[in-house]
Amino acid sequence: MSAPAHAPAEDPRRGGPLRIGALTLDSPLLLAPIAGHCDLAFRILCREQGGVGLASTDLLNCRAVLRESPKSLELAATDPADSPCGMQLYGNWEDPLPEAARWAIDHGADLIDINMGCPVDKVAKKNGGSLLLCDARGTVRLAERIVQAVEAHAGGRVPVTAKMRLGWDQGQFVAPDLARALEDVGIQAVTVHGRWTVQKFSGEADWDRIGEVVAAVRAIPVIGNGDVTEPEHVPELMRRSGCHGVMIGRGALRTPWMFRRALSLLRSGSPGPEPTFREKLDCIGRHLDLLEQHHDETHILHCMRSRISWYGKTMGPVKGLKEGFRTAGRVADMRSTLQEWVTRAGAA
Repeated sequence: MSAPAHAPAEDPRRGGPLRIGALTLDSPLLLAPIAGHCDLAFRILCREQGGVGLASTDLLNCRAVLRESPKSLELAATDPADSPCGMQLYGNWEDPLPEAARWAIDHGADLIDINMGCPVDKVAKKNGGSLLLCDARGTVRLAERIVQAVEAHAGGRVPVTAKMRLGWDQGQFVAPDLARALEDVGIQAVTVHGRWTVQKFSGEADWDRIGEVVAAVRAIPVIGNGDVTEPEHVPELMRRSGCHGVMIGRGALRTPWMFRRALSLLRSGSPGPEPTFREKLDCIGRHLDLLEQHHDETHILHCMRSRISWYGKTMGPVKGLKEGFRTAGRVADMRSTLQEWVTRAGAA
């Protein structure tokens, strides 16, 4: 399923704005709520690199946000530079998801997303996520309650969306019918990760099955997700499925500049140049800056010790840079290591 041969400039499949209810995104490219990785600093970094239409918080436990646990408040933290901001909530049919949605609006959410796709056992076997795919009727009733609560609280300003997988396994391909039923109760967009729950992140995402969800809904946008690791994957996923937007998750961890390049590809036919080695070092430095602005040192060290490996995958032989970050005992040590590499790049 492909975009029309003469798609208008407003077509999101040509890089135009993506409309989700009352919310208009400047770009059809979305940063996924990547569990454990999508902190405020990284969301702002991706936005600054360019091309991001919407970024979402890490998935939020609905009961924990209502208790305002310190961890949940950290995960839900936002900033004027983090706009528009989606908040993704998870829970099951017995949880206070409508109340949590109202809380999220009061704490800066421009969009509420219901997690129906997380495959992690601690979520999917008890607390929600992909568990919601196993009782579609109950899930539709739950979504209707959330939509009604958000409508009453925000007066139509904040759309409610859902992120799902294809189904629990290949014998339960529920996504098309579920998406259609969710549209009927007021869900204003669905994101479909093209895998089954039992796959977790193994195997390949089935982009053609995402196309079946696109064909099933009447008017709401469908956002494709899964295996988007290069700018060229964005137009290919749109062409294969007919989806209106693309959500990028793990691929963004090593290339936060991918949104900019993918949007350029949609709009002009060219992704533009890959950042230079020095520009990638500058991006790492900016990531450190943002982490220091919004997070404590323990979080920064934990984050960058793992993240440097992702960056390194795009930078060639940088073993010394990676080791310097992994063994750093303070953020100052990371900065010292980074400066050595910046100086070396300048002298090259």
